[in-house]
Amino acid sequence: MFVEFCFLVIIDVIFVLAVFLLMLPLIRRQAAFAVMKRNFAGYFSNPTGYVFLCIFVLLTSFAAFWPHEFFTTNLANFDQLNRFLPYIMLVFIPAITMSIWAEERRQGTDELLLTLPAKDFDIVIGKYFAAVWVFTVSLLFSQLSNYAVLLGMTGGQLDTMLLFSTYLGYWFMGIAMLSIGMVASFLTNNLTVGFIFGAAFNAPLAFFSNADVILSNRDWIGRLFEWSLLQRFEPFGRGLVALPSAFYFIGIVVIGIYLSLILIGRRHWLGGRDGTSLLWHFVLRGAFLIITVIAGVVIVQYSPLNRARMDISAEKVSTLSDSTKVLLDELAAEAGGDKPPVKVEAFISNNIPTEFVSTKYDLVNLLREFDVRAGNQLQVKLYQGLEPFSPEAILAEKRFGIRPVPVTSQSRGALREDQVVMGVAITSGREQVVIPFFPYGMPVEYELMRSINTVSSANRKTIGIIETDALAMGARLMTQEGEPFNIPRIEFINELQKQYDVESVNCATPLSLWLEDDDGLPSSRRYDVLIAIQPSKMSQGELDNLIEAMHRGQPTMILEDPFMMWEAAAIQGIDPPAENFSQNVTGTFFPRSVPRGTQGQCDIHDLWDALDIQIDEMPVGTGANAQSYSYLAWQQPSANPYKRDQSLDNEELIIVRQDEEAMIDDMRFAPDHPATRGISELHFQFSGYLSPLTNSQLDFEPLVVSGAAGRLAVNQYLGERGVRSQLDRHRGEASQNFCLAAHITGSDWSDAIPADPDVVEPNKTMSNVIYIADVDAISDSLMQVRNYPIRDGVEYRFQNMAFALNAVDSLAGVEEFNELRNRKFRHVTLRVVEDTIEDATSEVYDIRQVLEMEEFTERNLLQEKVQAELGPIGEEIQRMQTQIDRGEVVDNVEFERLKLIFQQRAAQQQQEFEQKISELENSKREELRSVQLEAELKIQEIQRWFKLMAVLIPPIPPLLVGAIVFTRRQLRERETISKARRLK
Repeated sequence: MFVEFCFLVIIDVIFVLAVFLLMLPLIRRQAAFAVMKRNFAGYFSNPTGYVFLCIFVLLTSFAAFWPHEFFTTNLANFDQLNRFLPYIMLVFIPAITMSIWAEERRQGTDELLLTLPAKDFDIVIGKYFAAVWVFTVSLLFSQLSNYAVLLGMTGGQLDTMLLFSTYLGYWFMGIAMLSIGMVASFLTNNLTVGFIFGAAFNAPLAFFSNADVILSNRDWIGRLFEWSLLQRFEPFGRGLVALPSAFYFIGIVVIGIYLSLILIGRRHWLGGRDGTSLLWHFVLRGAFLIITVIAGVVIVQYSPLNRARMDISAEKVSTLSDSTKVLLDELAAEAGGDKPPVKVEAFISNNIPTEFVSTKYDLVNLLREFDVRAGNQLQVKLYQGLEPFSPEAILAEKRFGIRPVPVTSQSRGALREDQVVMGVAITSGREQVVIPFFPYGMPVEYELMRSINTVSSANRKTIGIIETDALAMGARLMTQEGEPFNIPRIEFINELQKQYDVESVNCATPLSLWLEDDDGLPSSRRYDVLIAIQPSKMSQGELDNLIEAMHRGQPTMILEDPFMMWEAAAIQGIDPPAENFSQNVTGTFFPRSVPRGTQGQCDIHDLWDALDIQIDEMPVGTGANAQSYSYLAWQQPSANPYKRDQSLDNEELIIVRQDEEAMIDDMRFAPDHPATRGISELHFQFSGYLSPLTNSQLDFEPLVVSGAAGRLAVNQYLGERGVRSQLDRHRGEASQNFCLAAHITGSDWSDAIPADPDVVEPNKTMSNVIYIADVDAISDSLMQVRNYPIRDGVEYRFQNMAFALNAVDSLAGVEEFNELRNRKFRHVTLRVVEDTIEDATSEVYDIRQVLEMEEFTERNLLQEKVQAELGPIGEEIQRMQTQIDRGEVVDNVEFERLKLIFQQRAAQQQQEFEQKISELENSKREELRSVQLEAELKIQEIQRWFKLMAVLIPPIPPLLVGAIVFTRRQLRERETISKARRLK
């Protein structure tokens, strides 16, 4: 923390020296320097100056840390202060400028200054620079104090340069407002009036950002907002030093200084020797200067100079990726052509829960940078701060189907549901892509650029989804009772449609892989990529046609699973998950076995032979009853990195993670392949594995390797699924590395279309296939995990969707999006507060586990007690029933009596059991509630502590400086008084 603080101090010292060197050519004039020194010293020799300084520092601290949104956003920046600072400046800036000239006129010292051997420019520039230095010192006090508070909240981990750029923006804003306030001071000799004028003259630029309060015309609101202080400051708040914004503020400074020069020199032109007034002459000169500055700002904004911006933040939160820059530059190069511009309209609501704040931040940042980079060819409209039923929100729903989404979050110990709007509509001519909502786990830059590329591209590539009984494209089926039901498409297909044209492909007839030109020669492929999901559920003829397509050079992705997750769920007697894979007409779920030659089902071995791969199998039976079952890969529960999620302890759920320090021979993912570049964690469920044949003619490149794992045949799992010890006996040791996905290519495969039709003959060496041994790797549940990675306090990092989409892109020859899918902006958060929340959450979790174990034990004890009381009677009834079944004579009266007693006692015991269980659950619920309240109190307590420090720390430095200055002043005054007078 000390090192970070020293680093900021060094940056501040460098900045102060740079400002002084920039001023040096002007203050080298003796008169200008003397005026600057006198005014600067005079401000800080007056107690009023320190009062205003303390008020300013306190107000900035209040605005930065006291709004509830500060802890809701959980970002270590000054976003809350950014919103309030222009209004704080309306109080503080006039307090500095009101005495610049009004005090001189009130005391009559203005005539003394004007009779000095100095030009008017020296006096004006000296007074202005004095005000700049007063404001700079005030900002330094505010910056260092607020930075110290943030250091405490983050444990010393801060983006120092982001915070410096924010205060640099405050400085530019301040020097602009100082020049306007100085004009107000030259208009009066009354300090109060000077203060009021200074606030009034600066108010329009400060309030332009809230023009929607009094105006309804969207065009005028947009124009005024563009010229507001807050809008021009905005790049600095994101870590950008932007030339257009700096030019805007410096332009205001030039205008203010020039108007001050006119006002101080009015003794020369307001009724000269000949009595002629030059008022209108100088009014026109001032007006032309204002017009010139405005024109300059507009020219800079709409010229290549608008791109002159540098991201100085350490985390580069506003820096576009190289792929994005290339795509946007290509888009900008199309400006002025026949292609219509791309229009991006983003709708973002006001209340954003904590999990979505970073996504909103990234979305707004990226769209602003897109607008700058692509020029007129990309038109961005941001509608922020929407209420659910505002006109803009209604417009978004009517035109684009962007609706408020209910999001549940926890705030101050209570669950609350917010209606969140955060969607984007991207159009170009008749093309349109709508992203109705941005989940907080969605990669924002990738989603935006993919959509922009989709609407702006003339020729979209085509993906063919082969029809199988997996029903990945969805279907409308009938139950045994004749009731229709719909199976929707899997989300993976919906993701593909955002980038490609997707078609359903029926392999019942040979695929038309080539289109012919006028000469009858092959010209292009019909499908850029074919995707076969569970090809083992195709007919033999369909599989043969697929193999022929692969051997003709058709890029293909195959997902073949020995035991899909929904099958496991159905067998275990639980509801199947949302993945709608392979459900037959009757709705019955069944596991896949692979008997050779079974009627109505293909022989999947033909596909494996065509790819020169081997899938380990266990043969069962002989002759006509012979079957073979594939093996499942399994992993030790200790490999589960998410200890709180005990469901992932299931051995058949494999999590593949790449250790950052792993050696090259221990890589879990192919580092140089486009499909796995940037991938660090994948989740497989009941996955198979594959390996190449020893005499393979094809190149076999492993893409995903499991690490230490074992194997278990499907039939073994089915036979012993309820007995853990039996399953462990079949599993053996987890000591092998299995390949879960691979890229298989032949030596003759090429992207180029062969000109000789004879080359089109099927040949194994033309294969280009990515094989993934787990269909569940693209399940809807994993898509949900990507979109909402935080569940019950656990943040999952599975990248299955990125891997699958990268695989399709690599087969289609598209690589511009691979970098974007895995790119996430790192935002510095309030680590100390997060650690407190994590500790509190862990405590609640641990106590929950203890209470659940206690409840389980108590349930068992109660059941044992019931069994002990009812067991003897039940055994006697069972004995007598057995005698009756044998035809033996029993006492029927006694038998009926025992049955009645058993029923009565059973009903009584059941009632007591349910009552005690209810008491246990209520007790557990109350205790958990109490623990959760204590955890929330701890969180609120640390938040209150930091809020308290935020208002206690800032006033201390200026008060200490003031005490030192006045103590030194008193001592110097005492030195000038004779000893005799001091004794009196």
